[in-house]
Amino acid sequence: MDKIICNNCNHLNHINTNKCTKCDNSLRNYAYFKNDFKDFYKLFSSDNLDLLEKLPLTDTAYDSILNSIIDIGGENLNPMPSQIDTRKLIQISKPYARVQYDNSNRHPGYYSYYSFNNIFINRLTPHQLIPGAIVHELSHHIFNEIIEQSLMHLLNIRKSLYVESFAWYLTLQNDYFKIVNEYLSHRVQEYFLPDHFNGYSSLNQLLDDGVDLDGEKIETSLNMGHAISDDVIFVLEKYITRSLDVKSEYIGYHNVDYEISPLDEQKKLDMMYTILFTTFESVYRHKRDMQPILSDMNESFIRYNI
Repeated sequence: MDKIICNNCNHLNHINTNKCTKCDNSLRNYAYFKNDFKDFYKLFSSDNLDLLEKLPLTDTAYDSILNSIIDIGGENLNPMPSQIDTRKLIQISKPYARVQYDNSNRHPGYYSYYSFNNIFINRLTPHQLIPGAIVHELSHHIFNEIIEQSLMHLLNIRKSLYVESFAWYLTLQNDYFKIVNEYLSHRVQEYFLPDHFNGYSSLNQLLDDGVDLDGEKIETSLNMGHAISDDVIFVLEKYITRSLDVKSEYIGYHNVDYEISPLDEQKKLDMMYTILFTTFESVYRHKRDMQPILSDMNESFIRYNI
């Protein structure tokens, strides 16, 4: 992945970061954070659609994708992963997503939320719940990263704002994929910090709101979320270890009224490829409508990160 050098300490940072992960100096990364409509048409081209249609997402490719995501935070890798605490989690998150308090109070009803590579913590969140909130939101980011890196790998392209906005759009435009995203983040949080886990509340809210959703598709989405949560855990276990207070009988418990079964690896990859390809194809087929939508998302990335 491309890098940007900090002019204060000369540390190499990943191209889509806005502050140096070593010294916290601001990186005025205007070359990356620009909204050029020509980049949209370059990404969503007929050649890329044809290429994407011909290339499956293999287990070997997926392993490489997960290792690429681990490498993003490589400066924090430790042969003996650390116990979880807020300070350590903030440091681990830096190469991925910036953790900060929500001074604007955009979502007062939430302990935390994730938006455009930033993790926001409500100032009223109890101190003991902050580590779990960070793990939950960082899991959302890593899921987005899996989508981005999968597209980058299949098309052999570099990260760009439109790649990031495409992943953001994909996770928001489909109610079933929202369920995937929310379930996996809850499960990762529960896995690492079950003693301070406060339930699958936001997932249950999605399910309560989705009265018209198909029950079989919901179950499939939960199964997919379960499978991908194992991948997010695989990434995070390179940096942190589970709480010493883990009570094994609580792991895997959830208050969701569906039977959840892990998918085998090939089924998971087939499902990921299908949603990736069909969403890409839909954007390509409706470029006139989709360009301003993804462009607006680009502007949000710029606003949040510059």
